[in-house]
This record gives sequence, structure tokens and C-alpha cells, in this order.
Amino acid sequence: MPHAWIEYSTRIETTPEIQALGKCLYDAMLETGIFPVAGIRVRITPIANCLVGDLNPENAFVHIALKIGEGRSSETIKAATDRIFERVSAQLKPLADRQPLAVAMELTEIDSRYSYKLNNLRDHMRAG
Repeated sequence: MPHAWIEYSTRIETTPEIQALGKCLYDAMLETGIFPVAGIRVRITPIANCLVGDLNPENAFVHIALKIGEGRSSETIKAATDRIFERVSAQLKPLADRQPLAVAMELTEIDSRYSYKLNNLRDHMRAG
């Protein structure tokens, strides 16, 4: 159950880096080899109302939050997170080279005791 949320300041919404960021993140998650395709969700949300750094209107941000189910070793999680952040950073570097940009990413594990699901995607993917 790898879920990702991308939030970014709307001032960078039309840049090619942001336009391609969701697919970049999706591909990076797949490339780790530890996330099942049927479980991947990437949500992308522009944030219009935000204050960034010293309030310079040129400042922008990207924040990525990843949530995964339990059951992987710390080493596996660290390697996957490192790889994902490398891909995201490479995608956003040209944007960061042009303007002030703060990029952050975090990963948390979901406690399975409090995680509920209704999901038939795998069934439909097999049938299709």
C-alpha cells in the first residue's frame, strides 16, 4: 500500500518539472521493486494559500509524503526512499536552478492495526 501525496505551491504549477512530477514519482516507486502496482496511489495537489520562507513571492515548495504498509526492513525502506528522492531531485533540479525552491520528502509506515481497505483493483487488473 504505497501512497504518495505531492503538494506544491501554485506559482510553479505550469513548469514542465511539476507537470511531469507525478509520473516521475510513480515510476520511481515502481522502480524500487518493493511496491505492488495495484497498491500505488499518487495524489497531486497545488497549494494556492501558502507562505514560503522569507515571503519572497519567487519562493516555491514541493512536499512529498509517502505512506507504506508495514513489513519491510529498515534497509529496504531506506534504499527505496533514497532512490525515490534521487529521482524526484533530478526531476526538480532544473526548476531549482532557475528559482528559489524548497523540496522535502518524508516516509511513514502505516500501522496495520488501524489500516482498513476495500480494494478490487488486482482482480480487475488480472481480468483486463
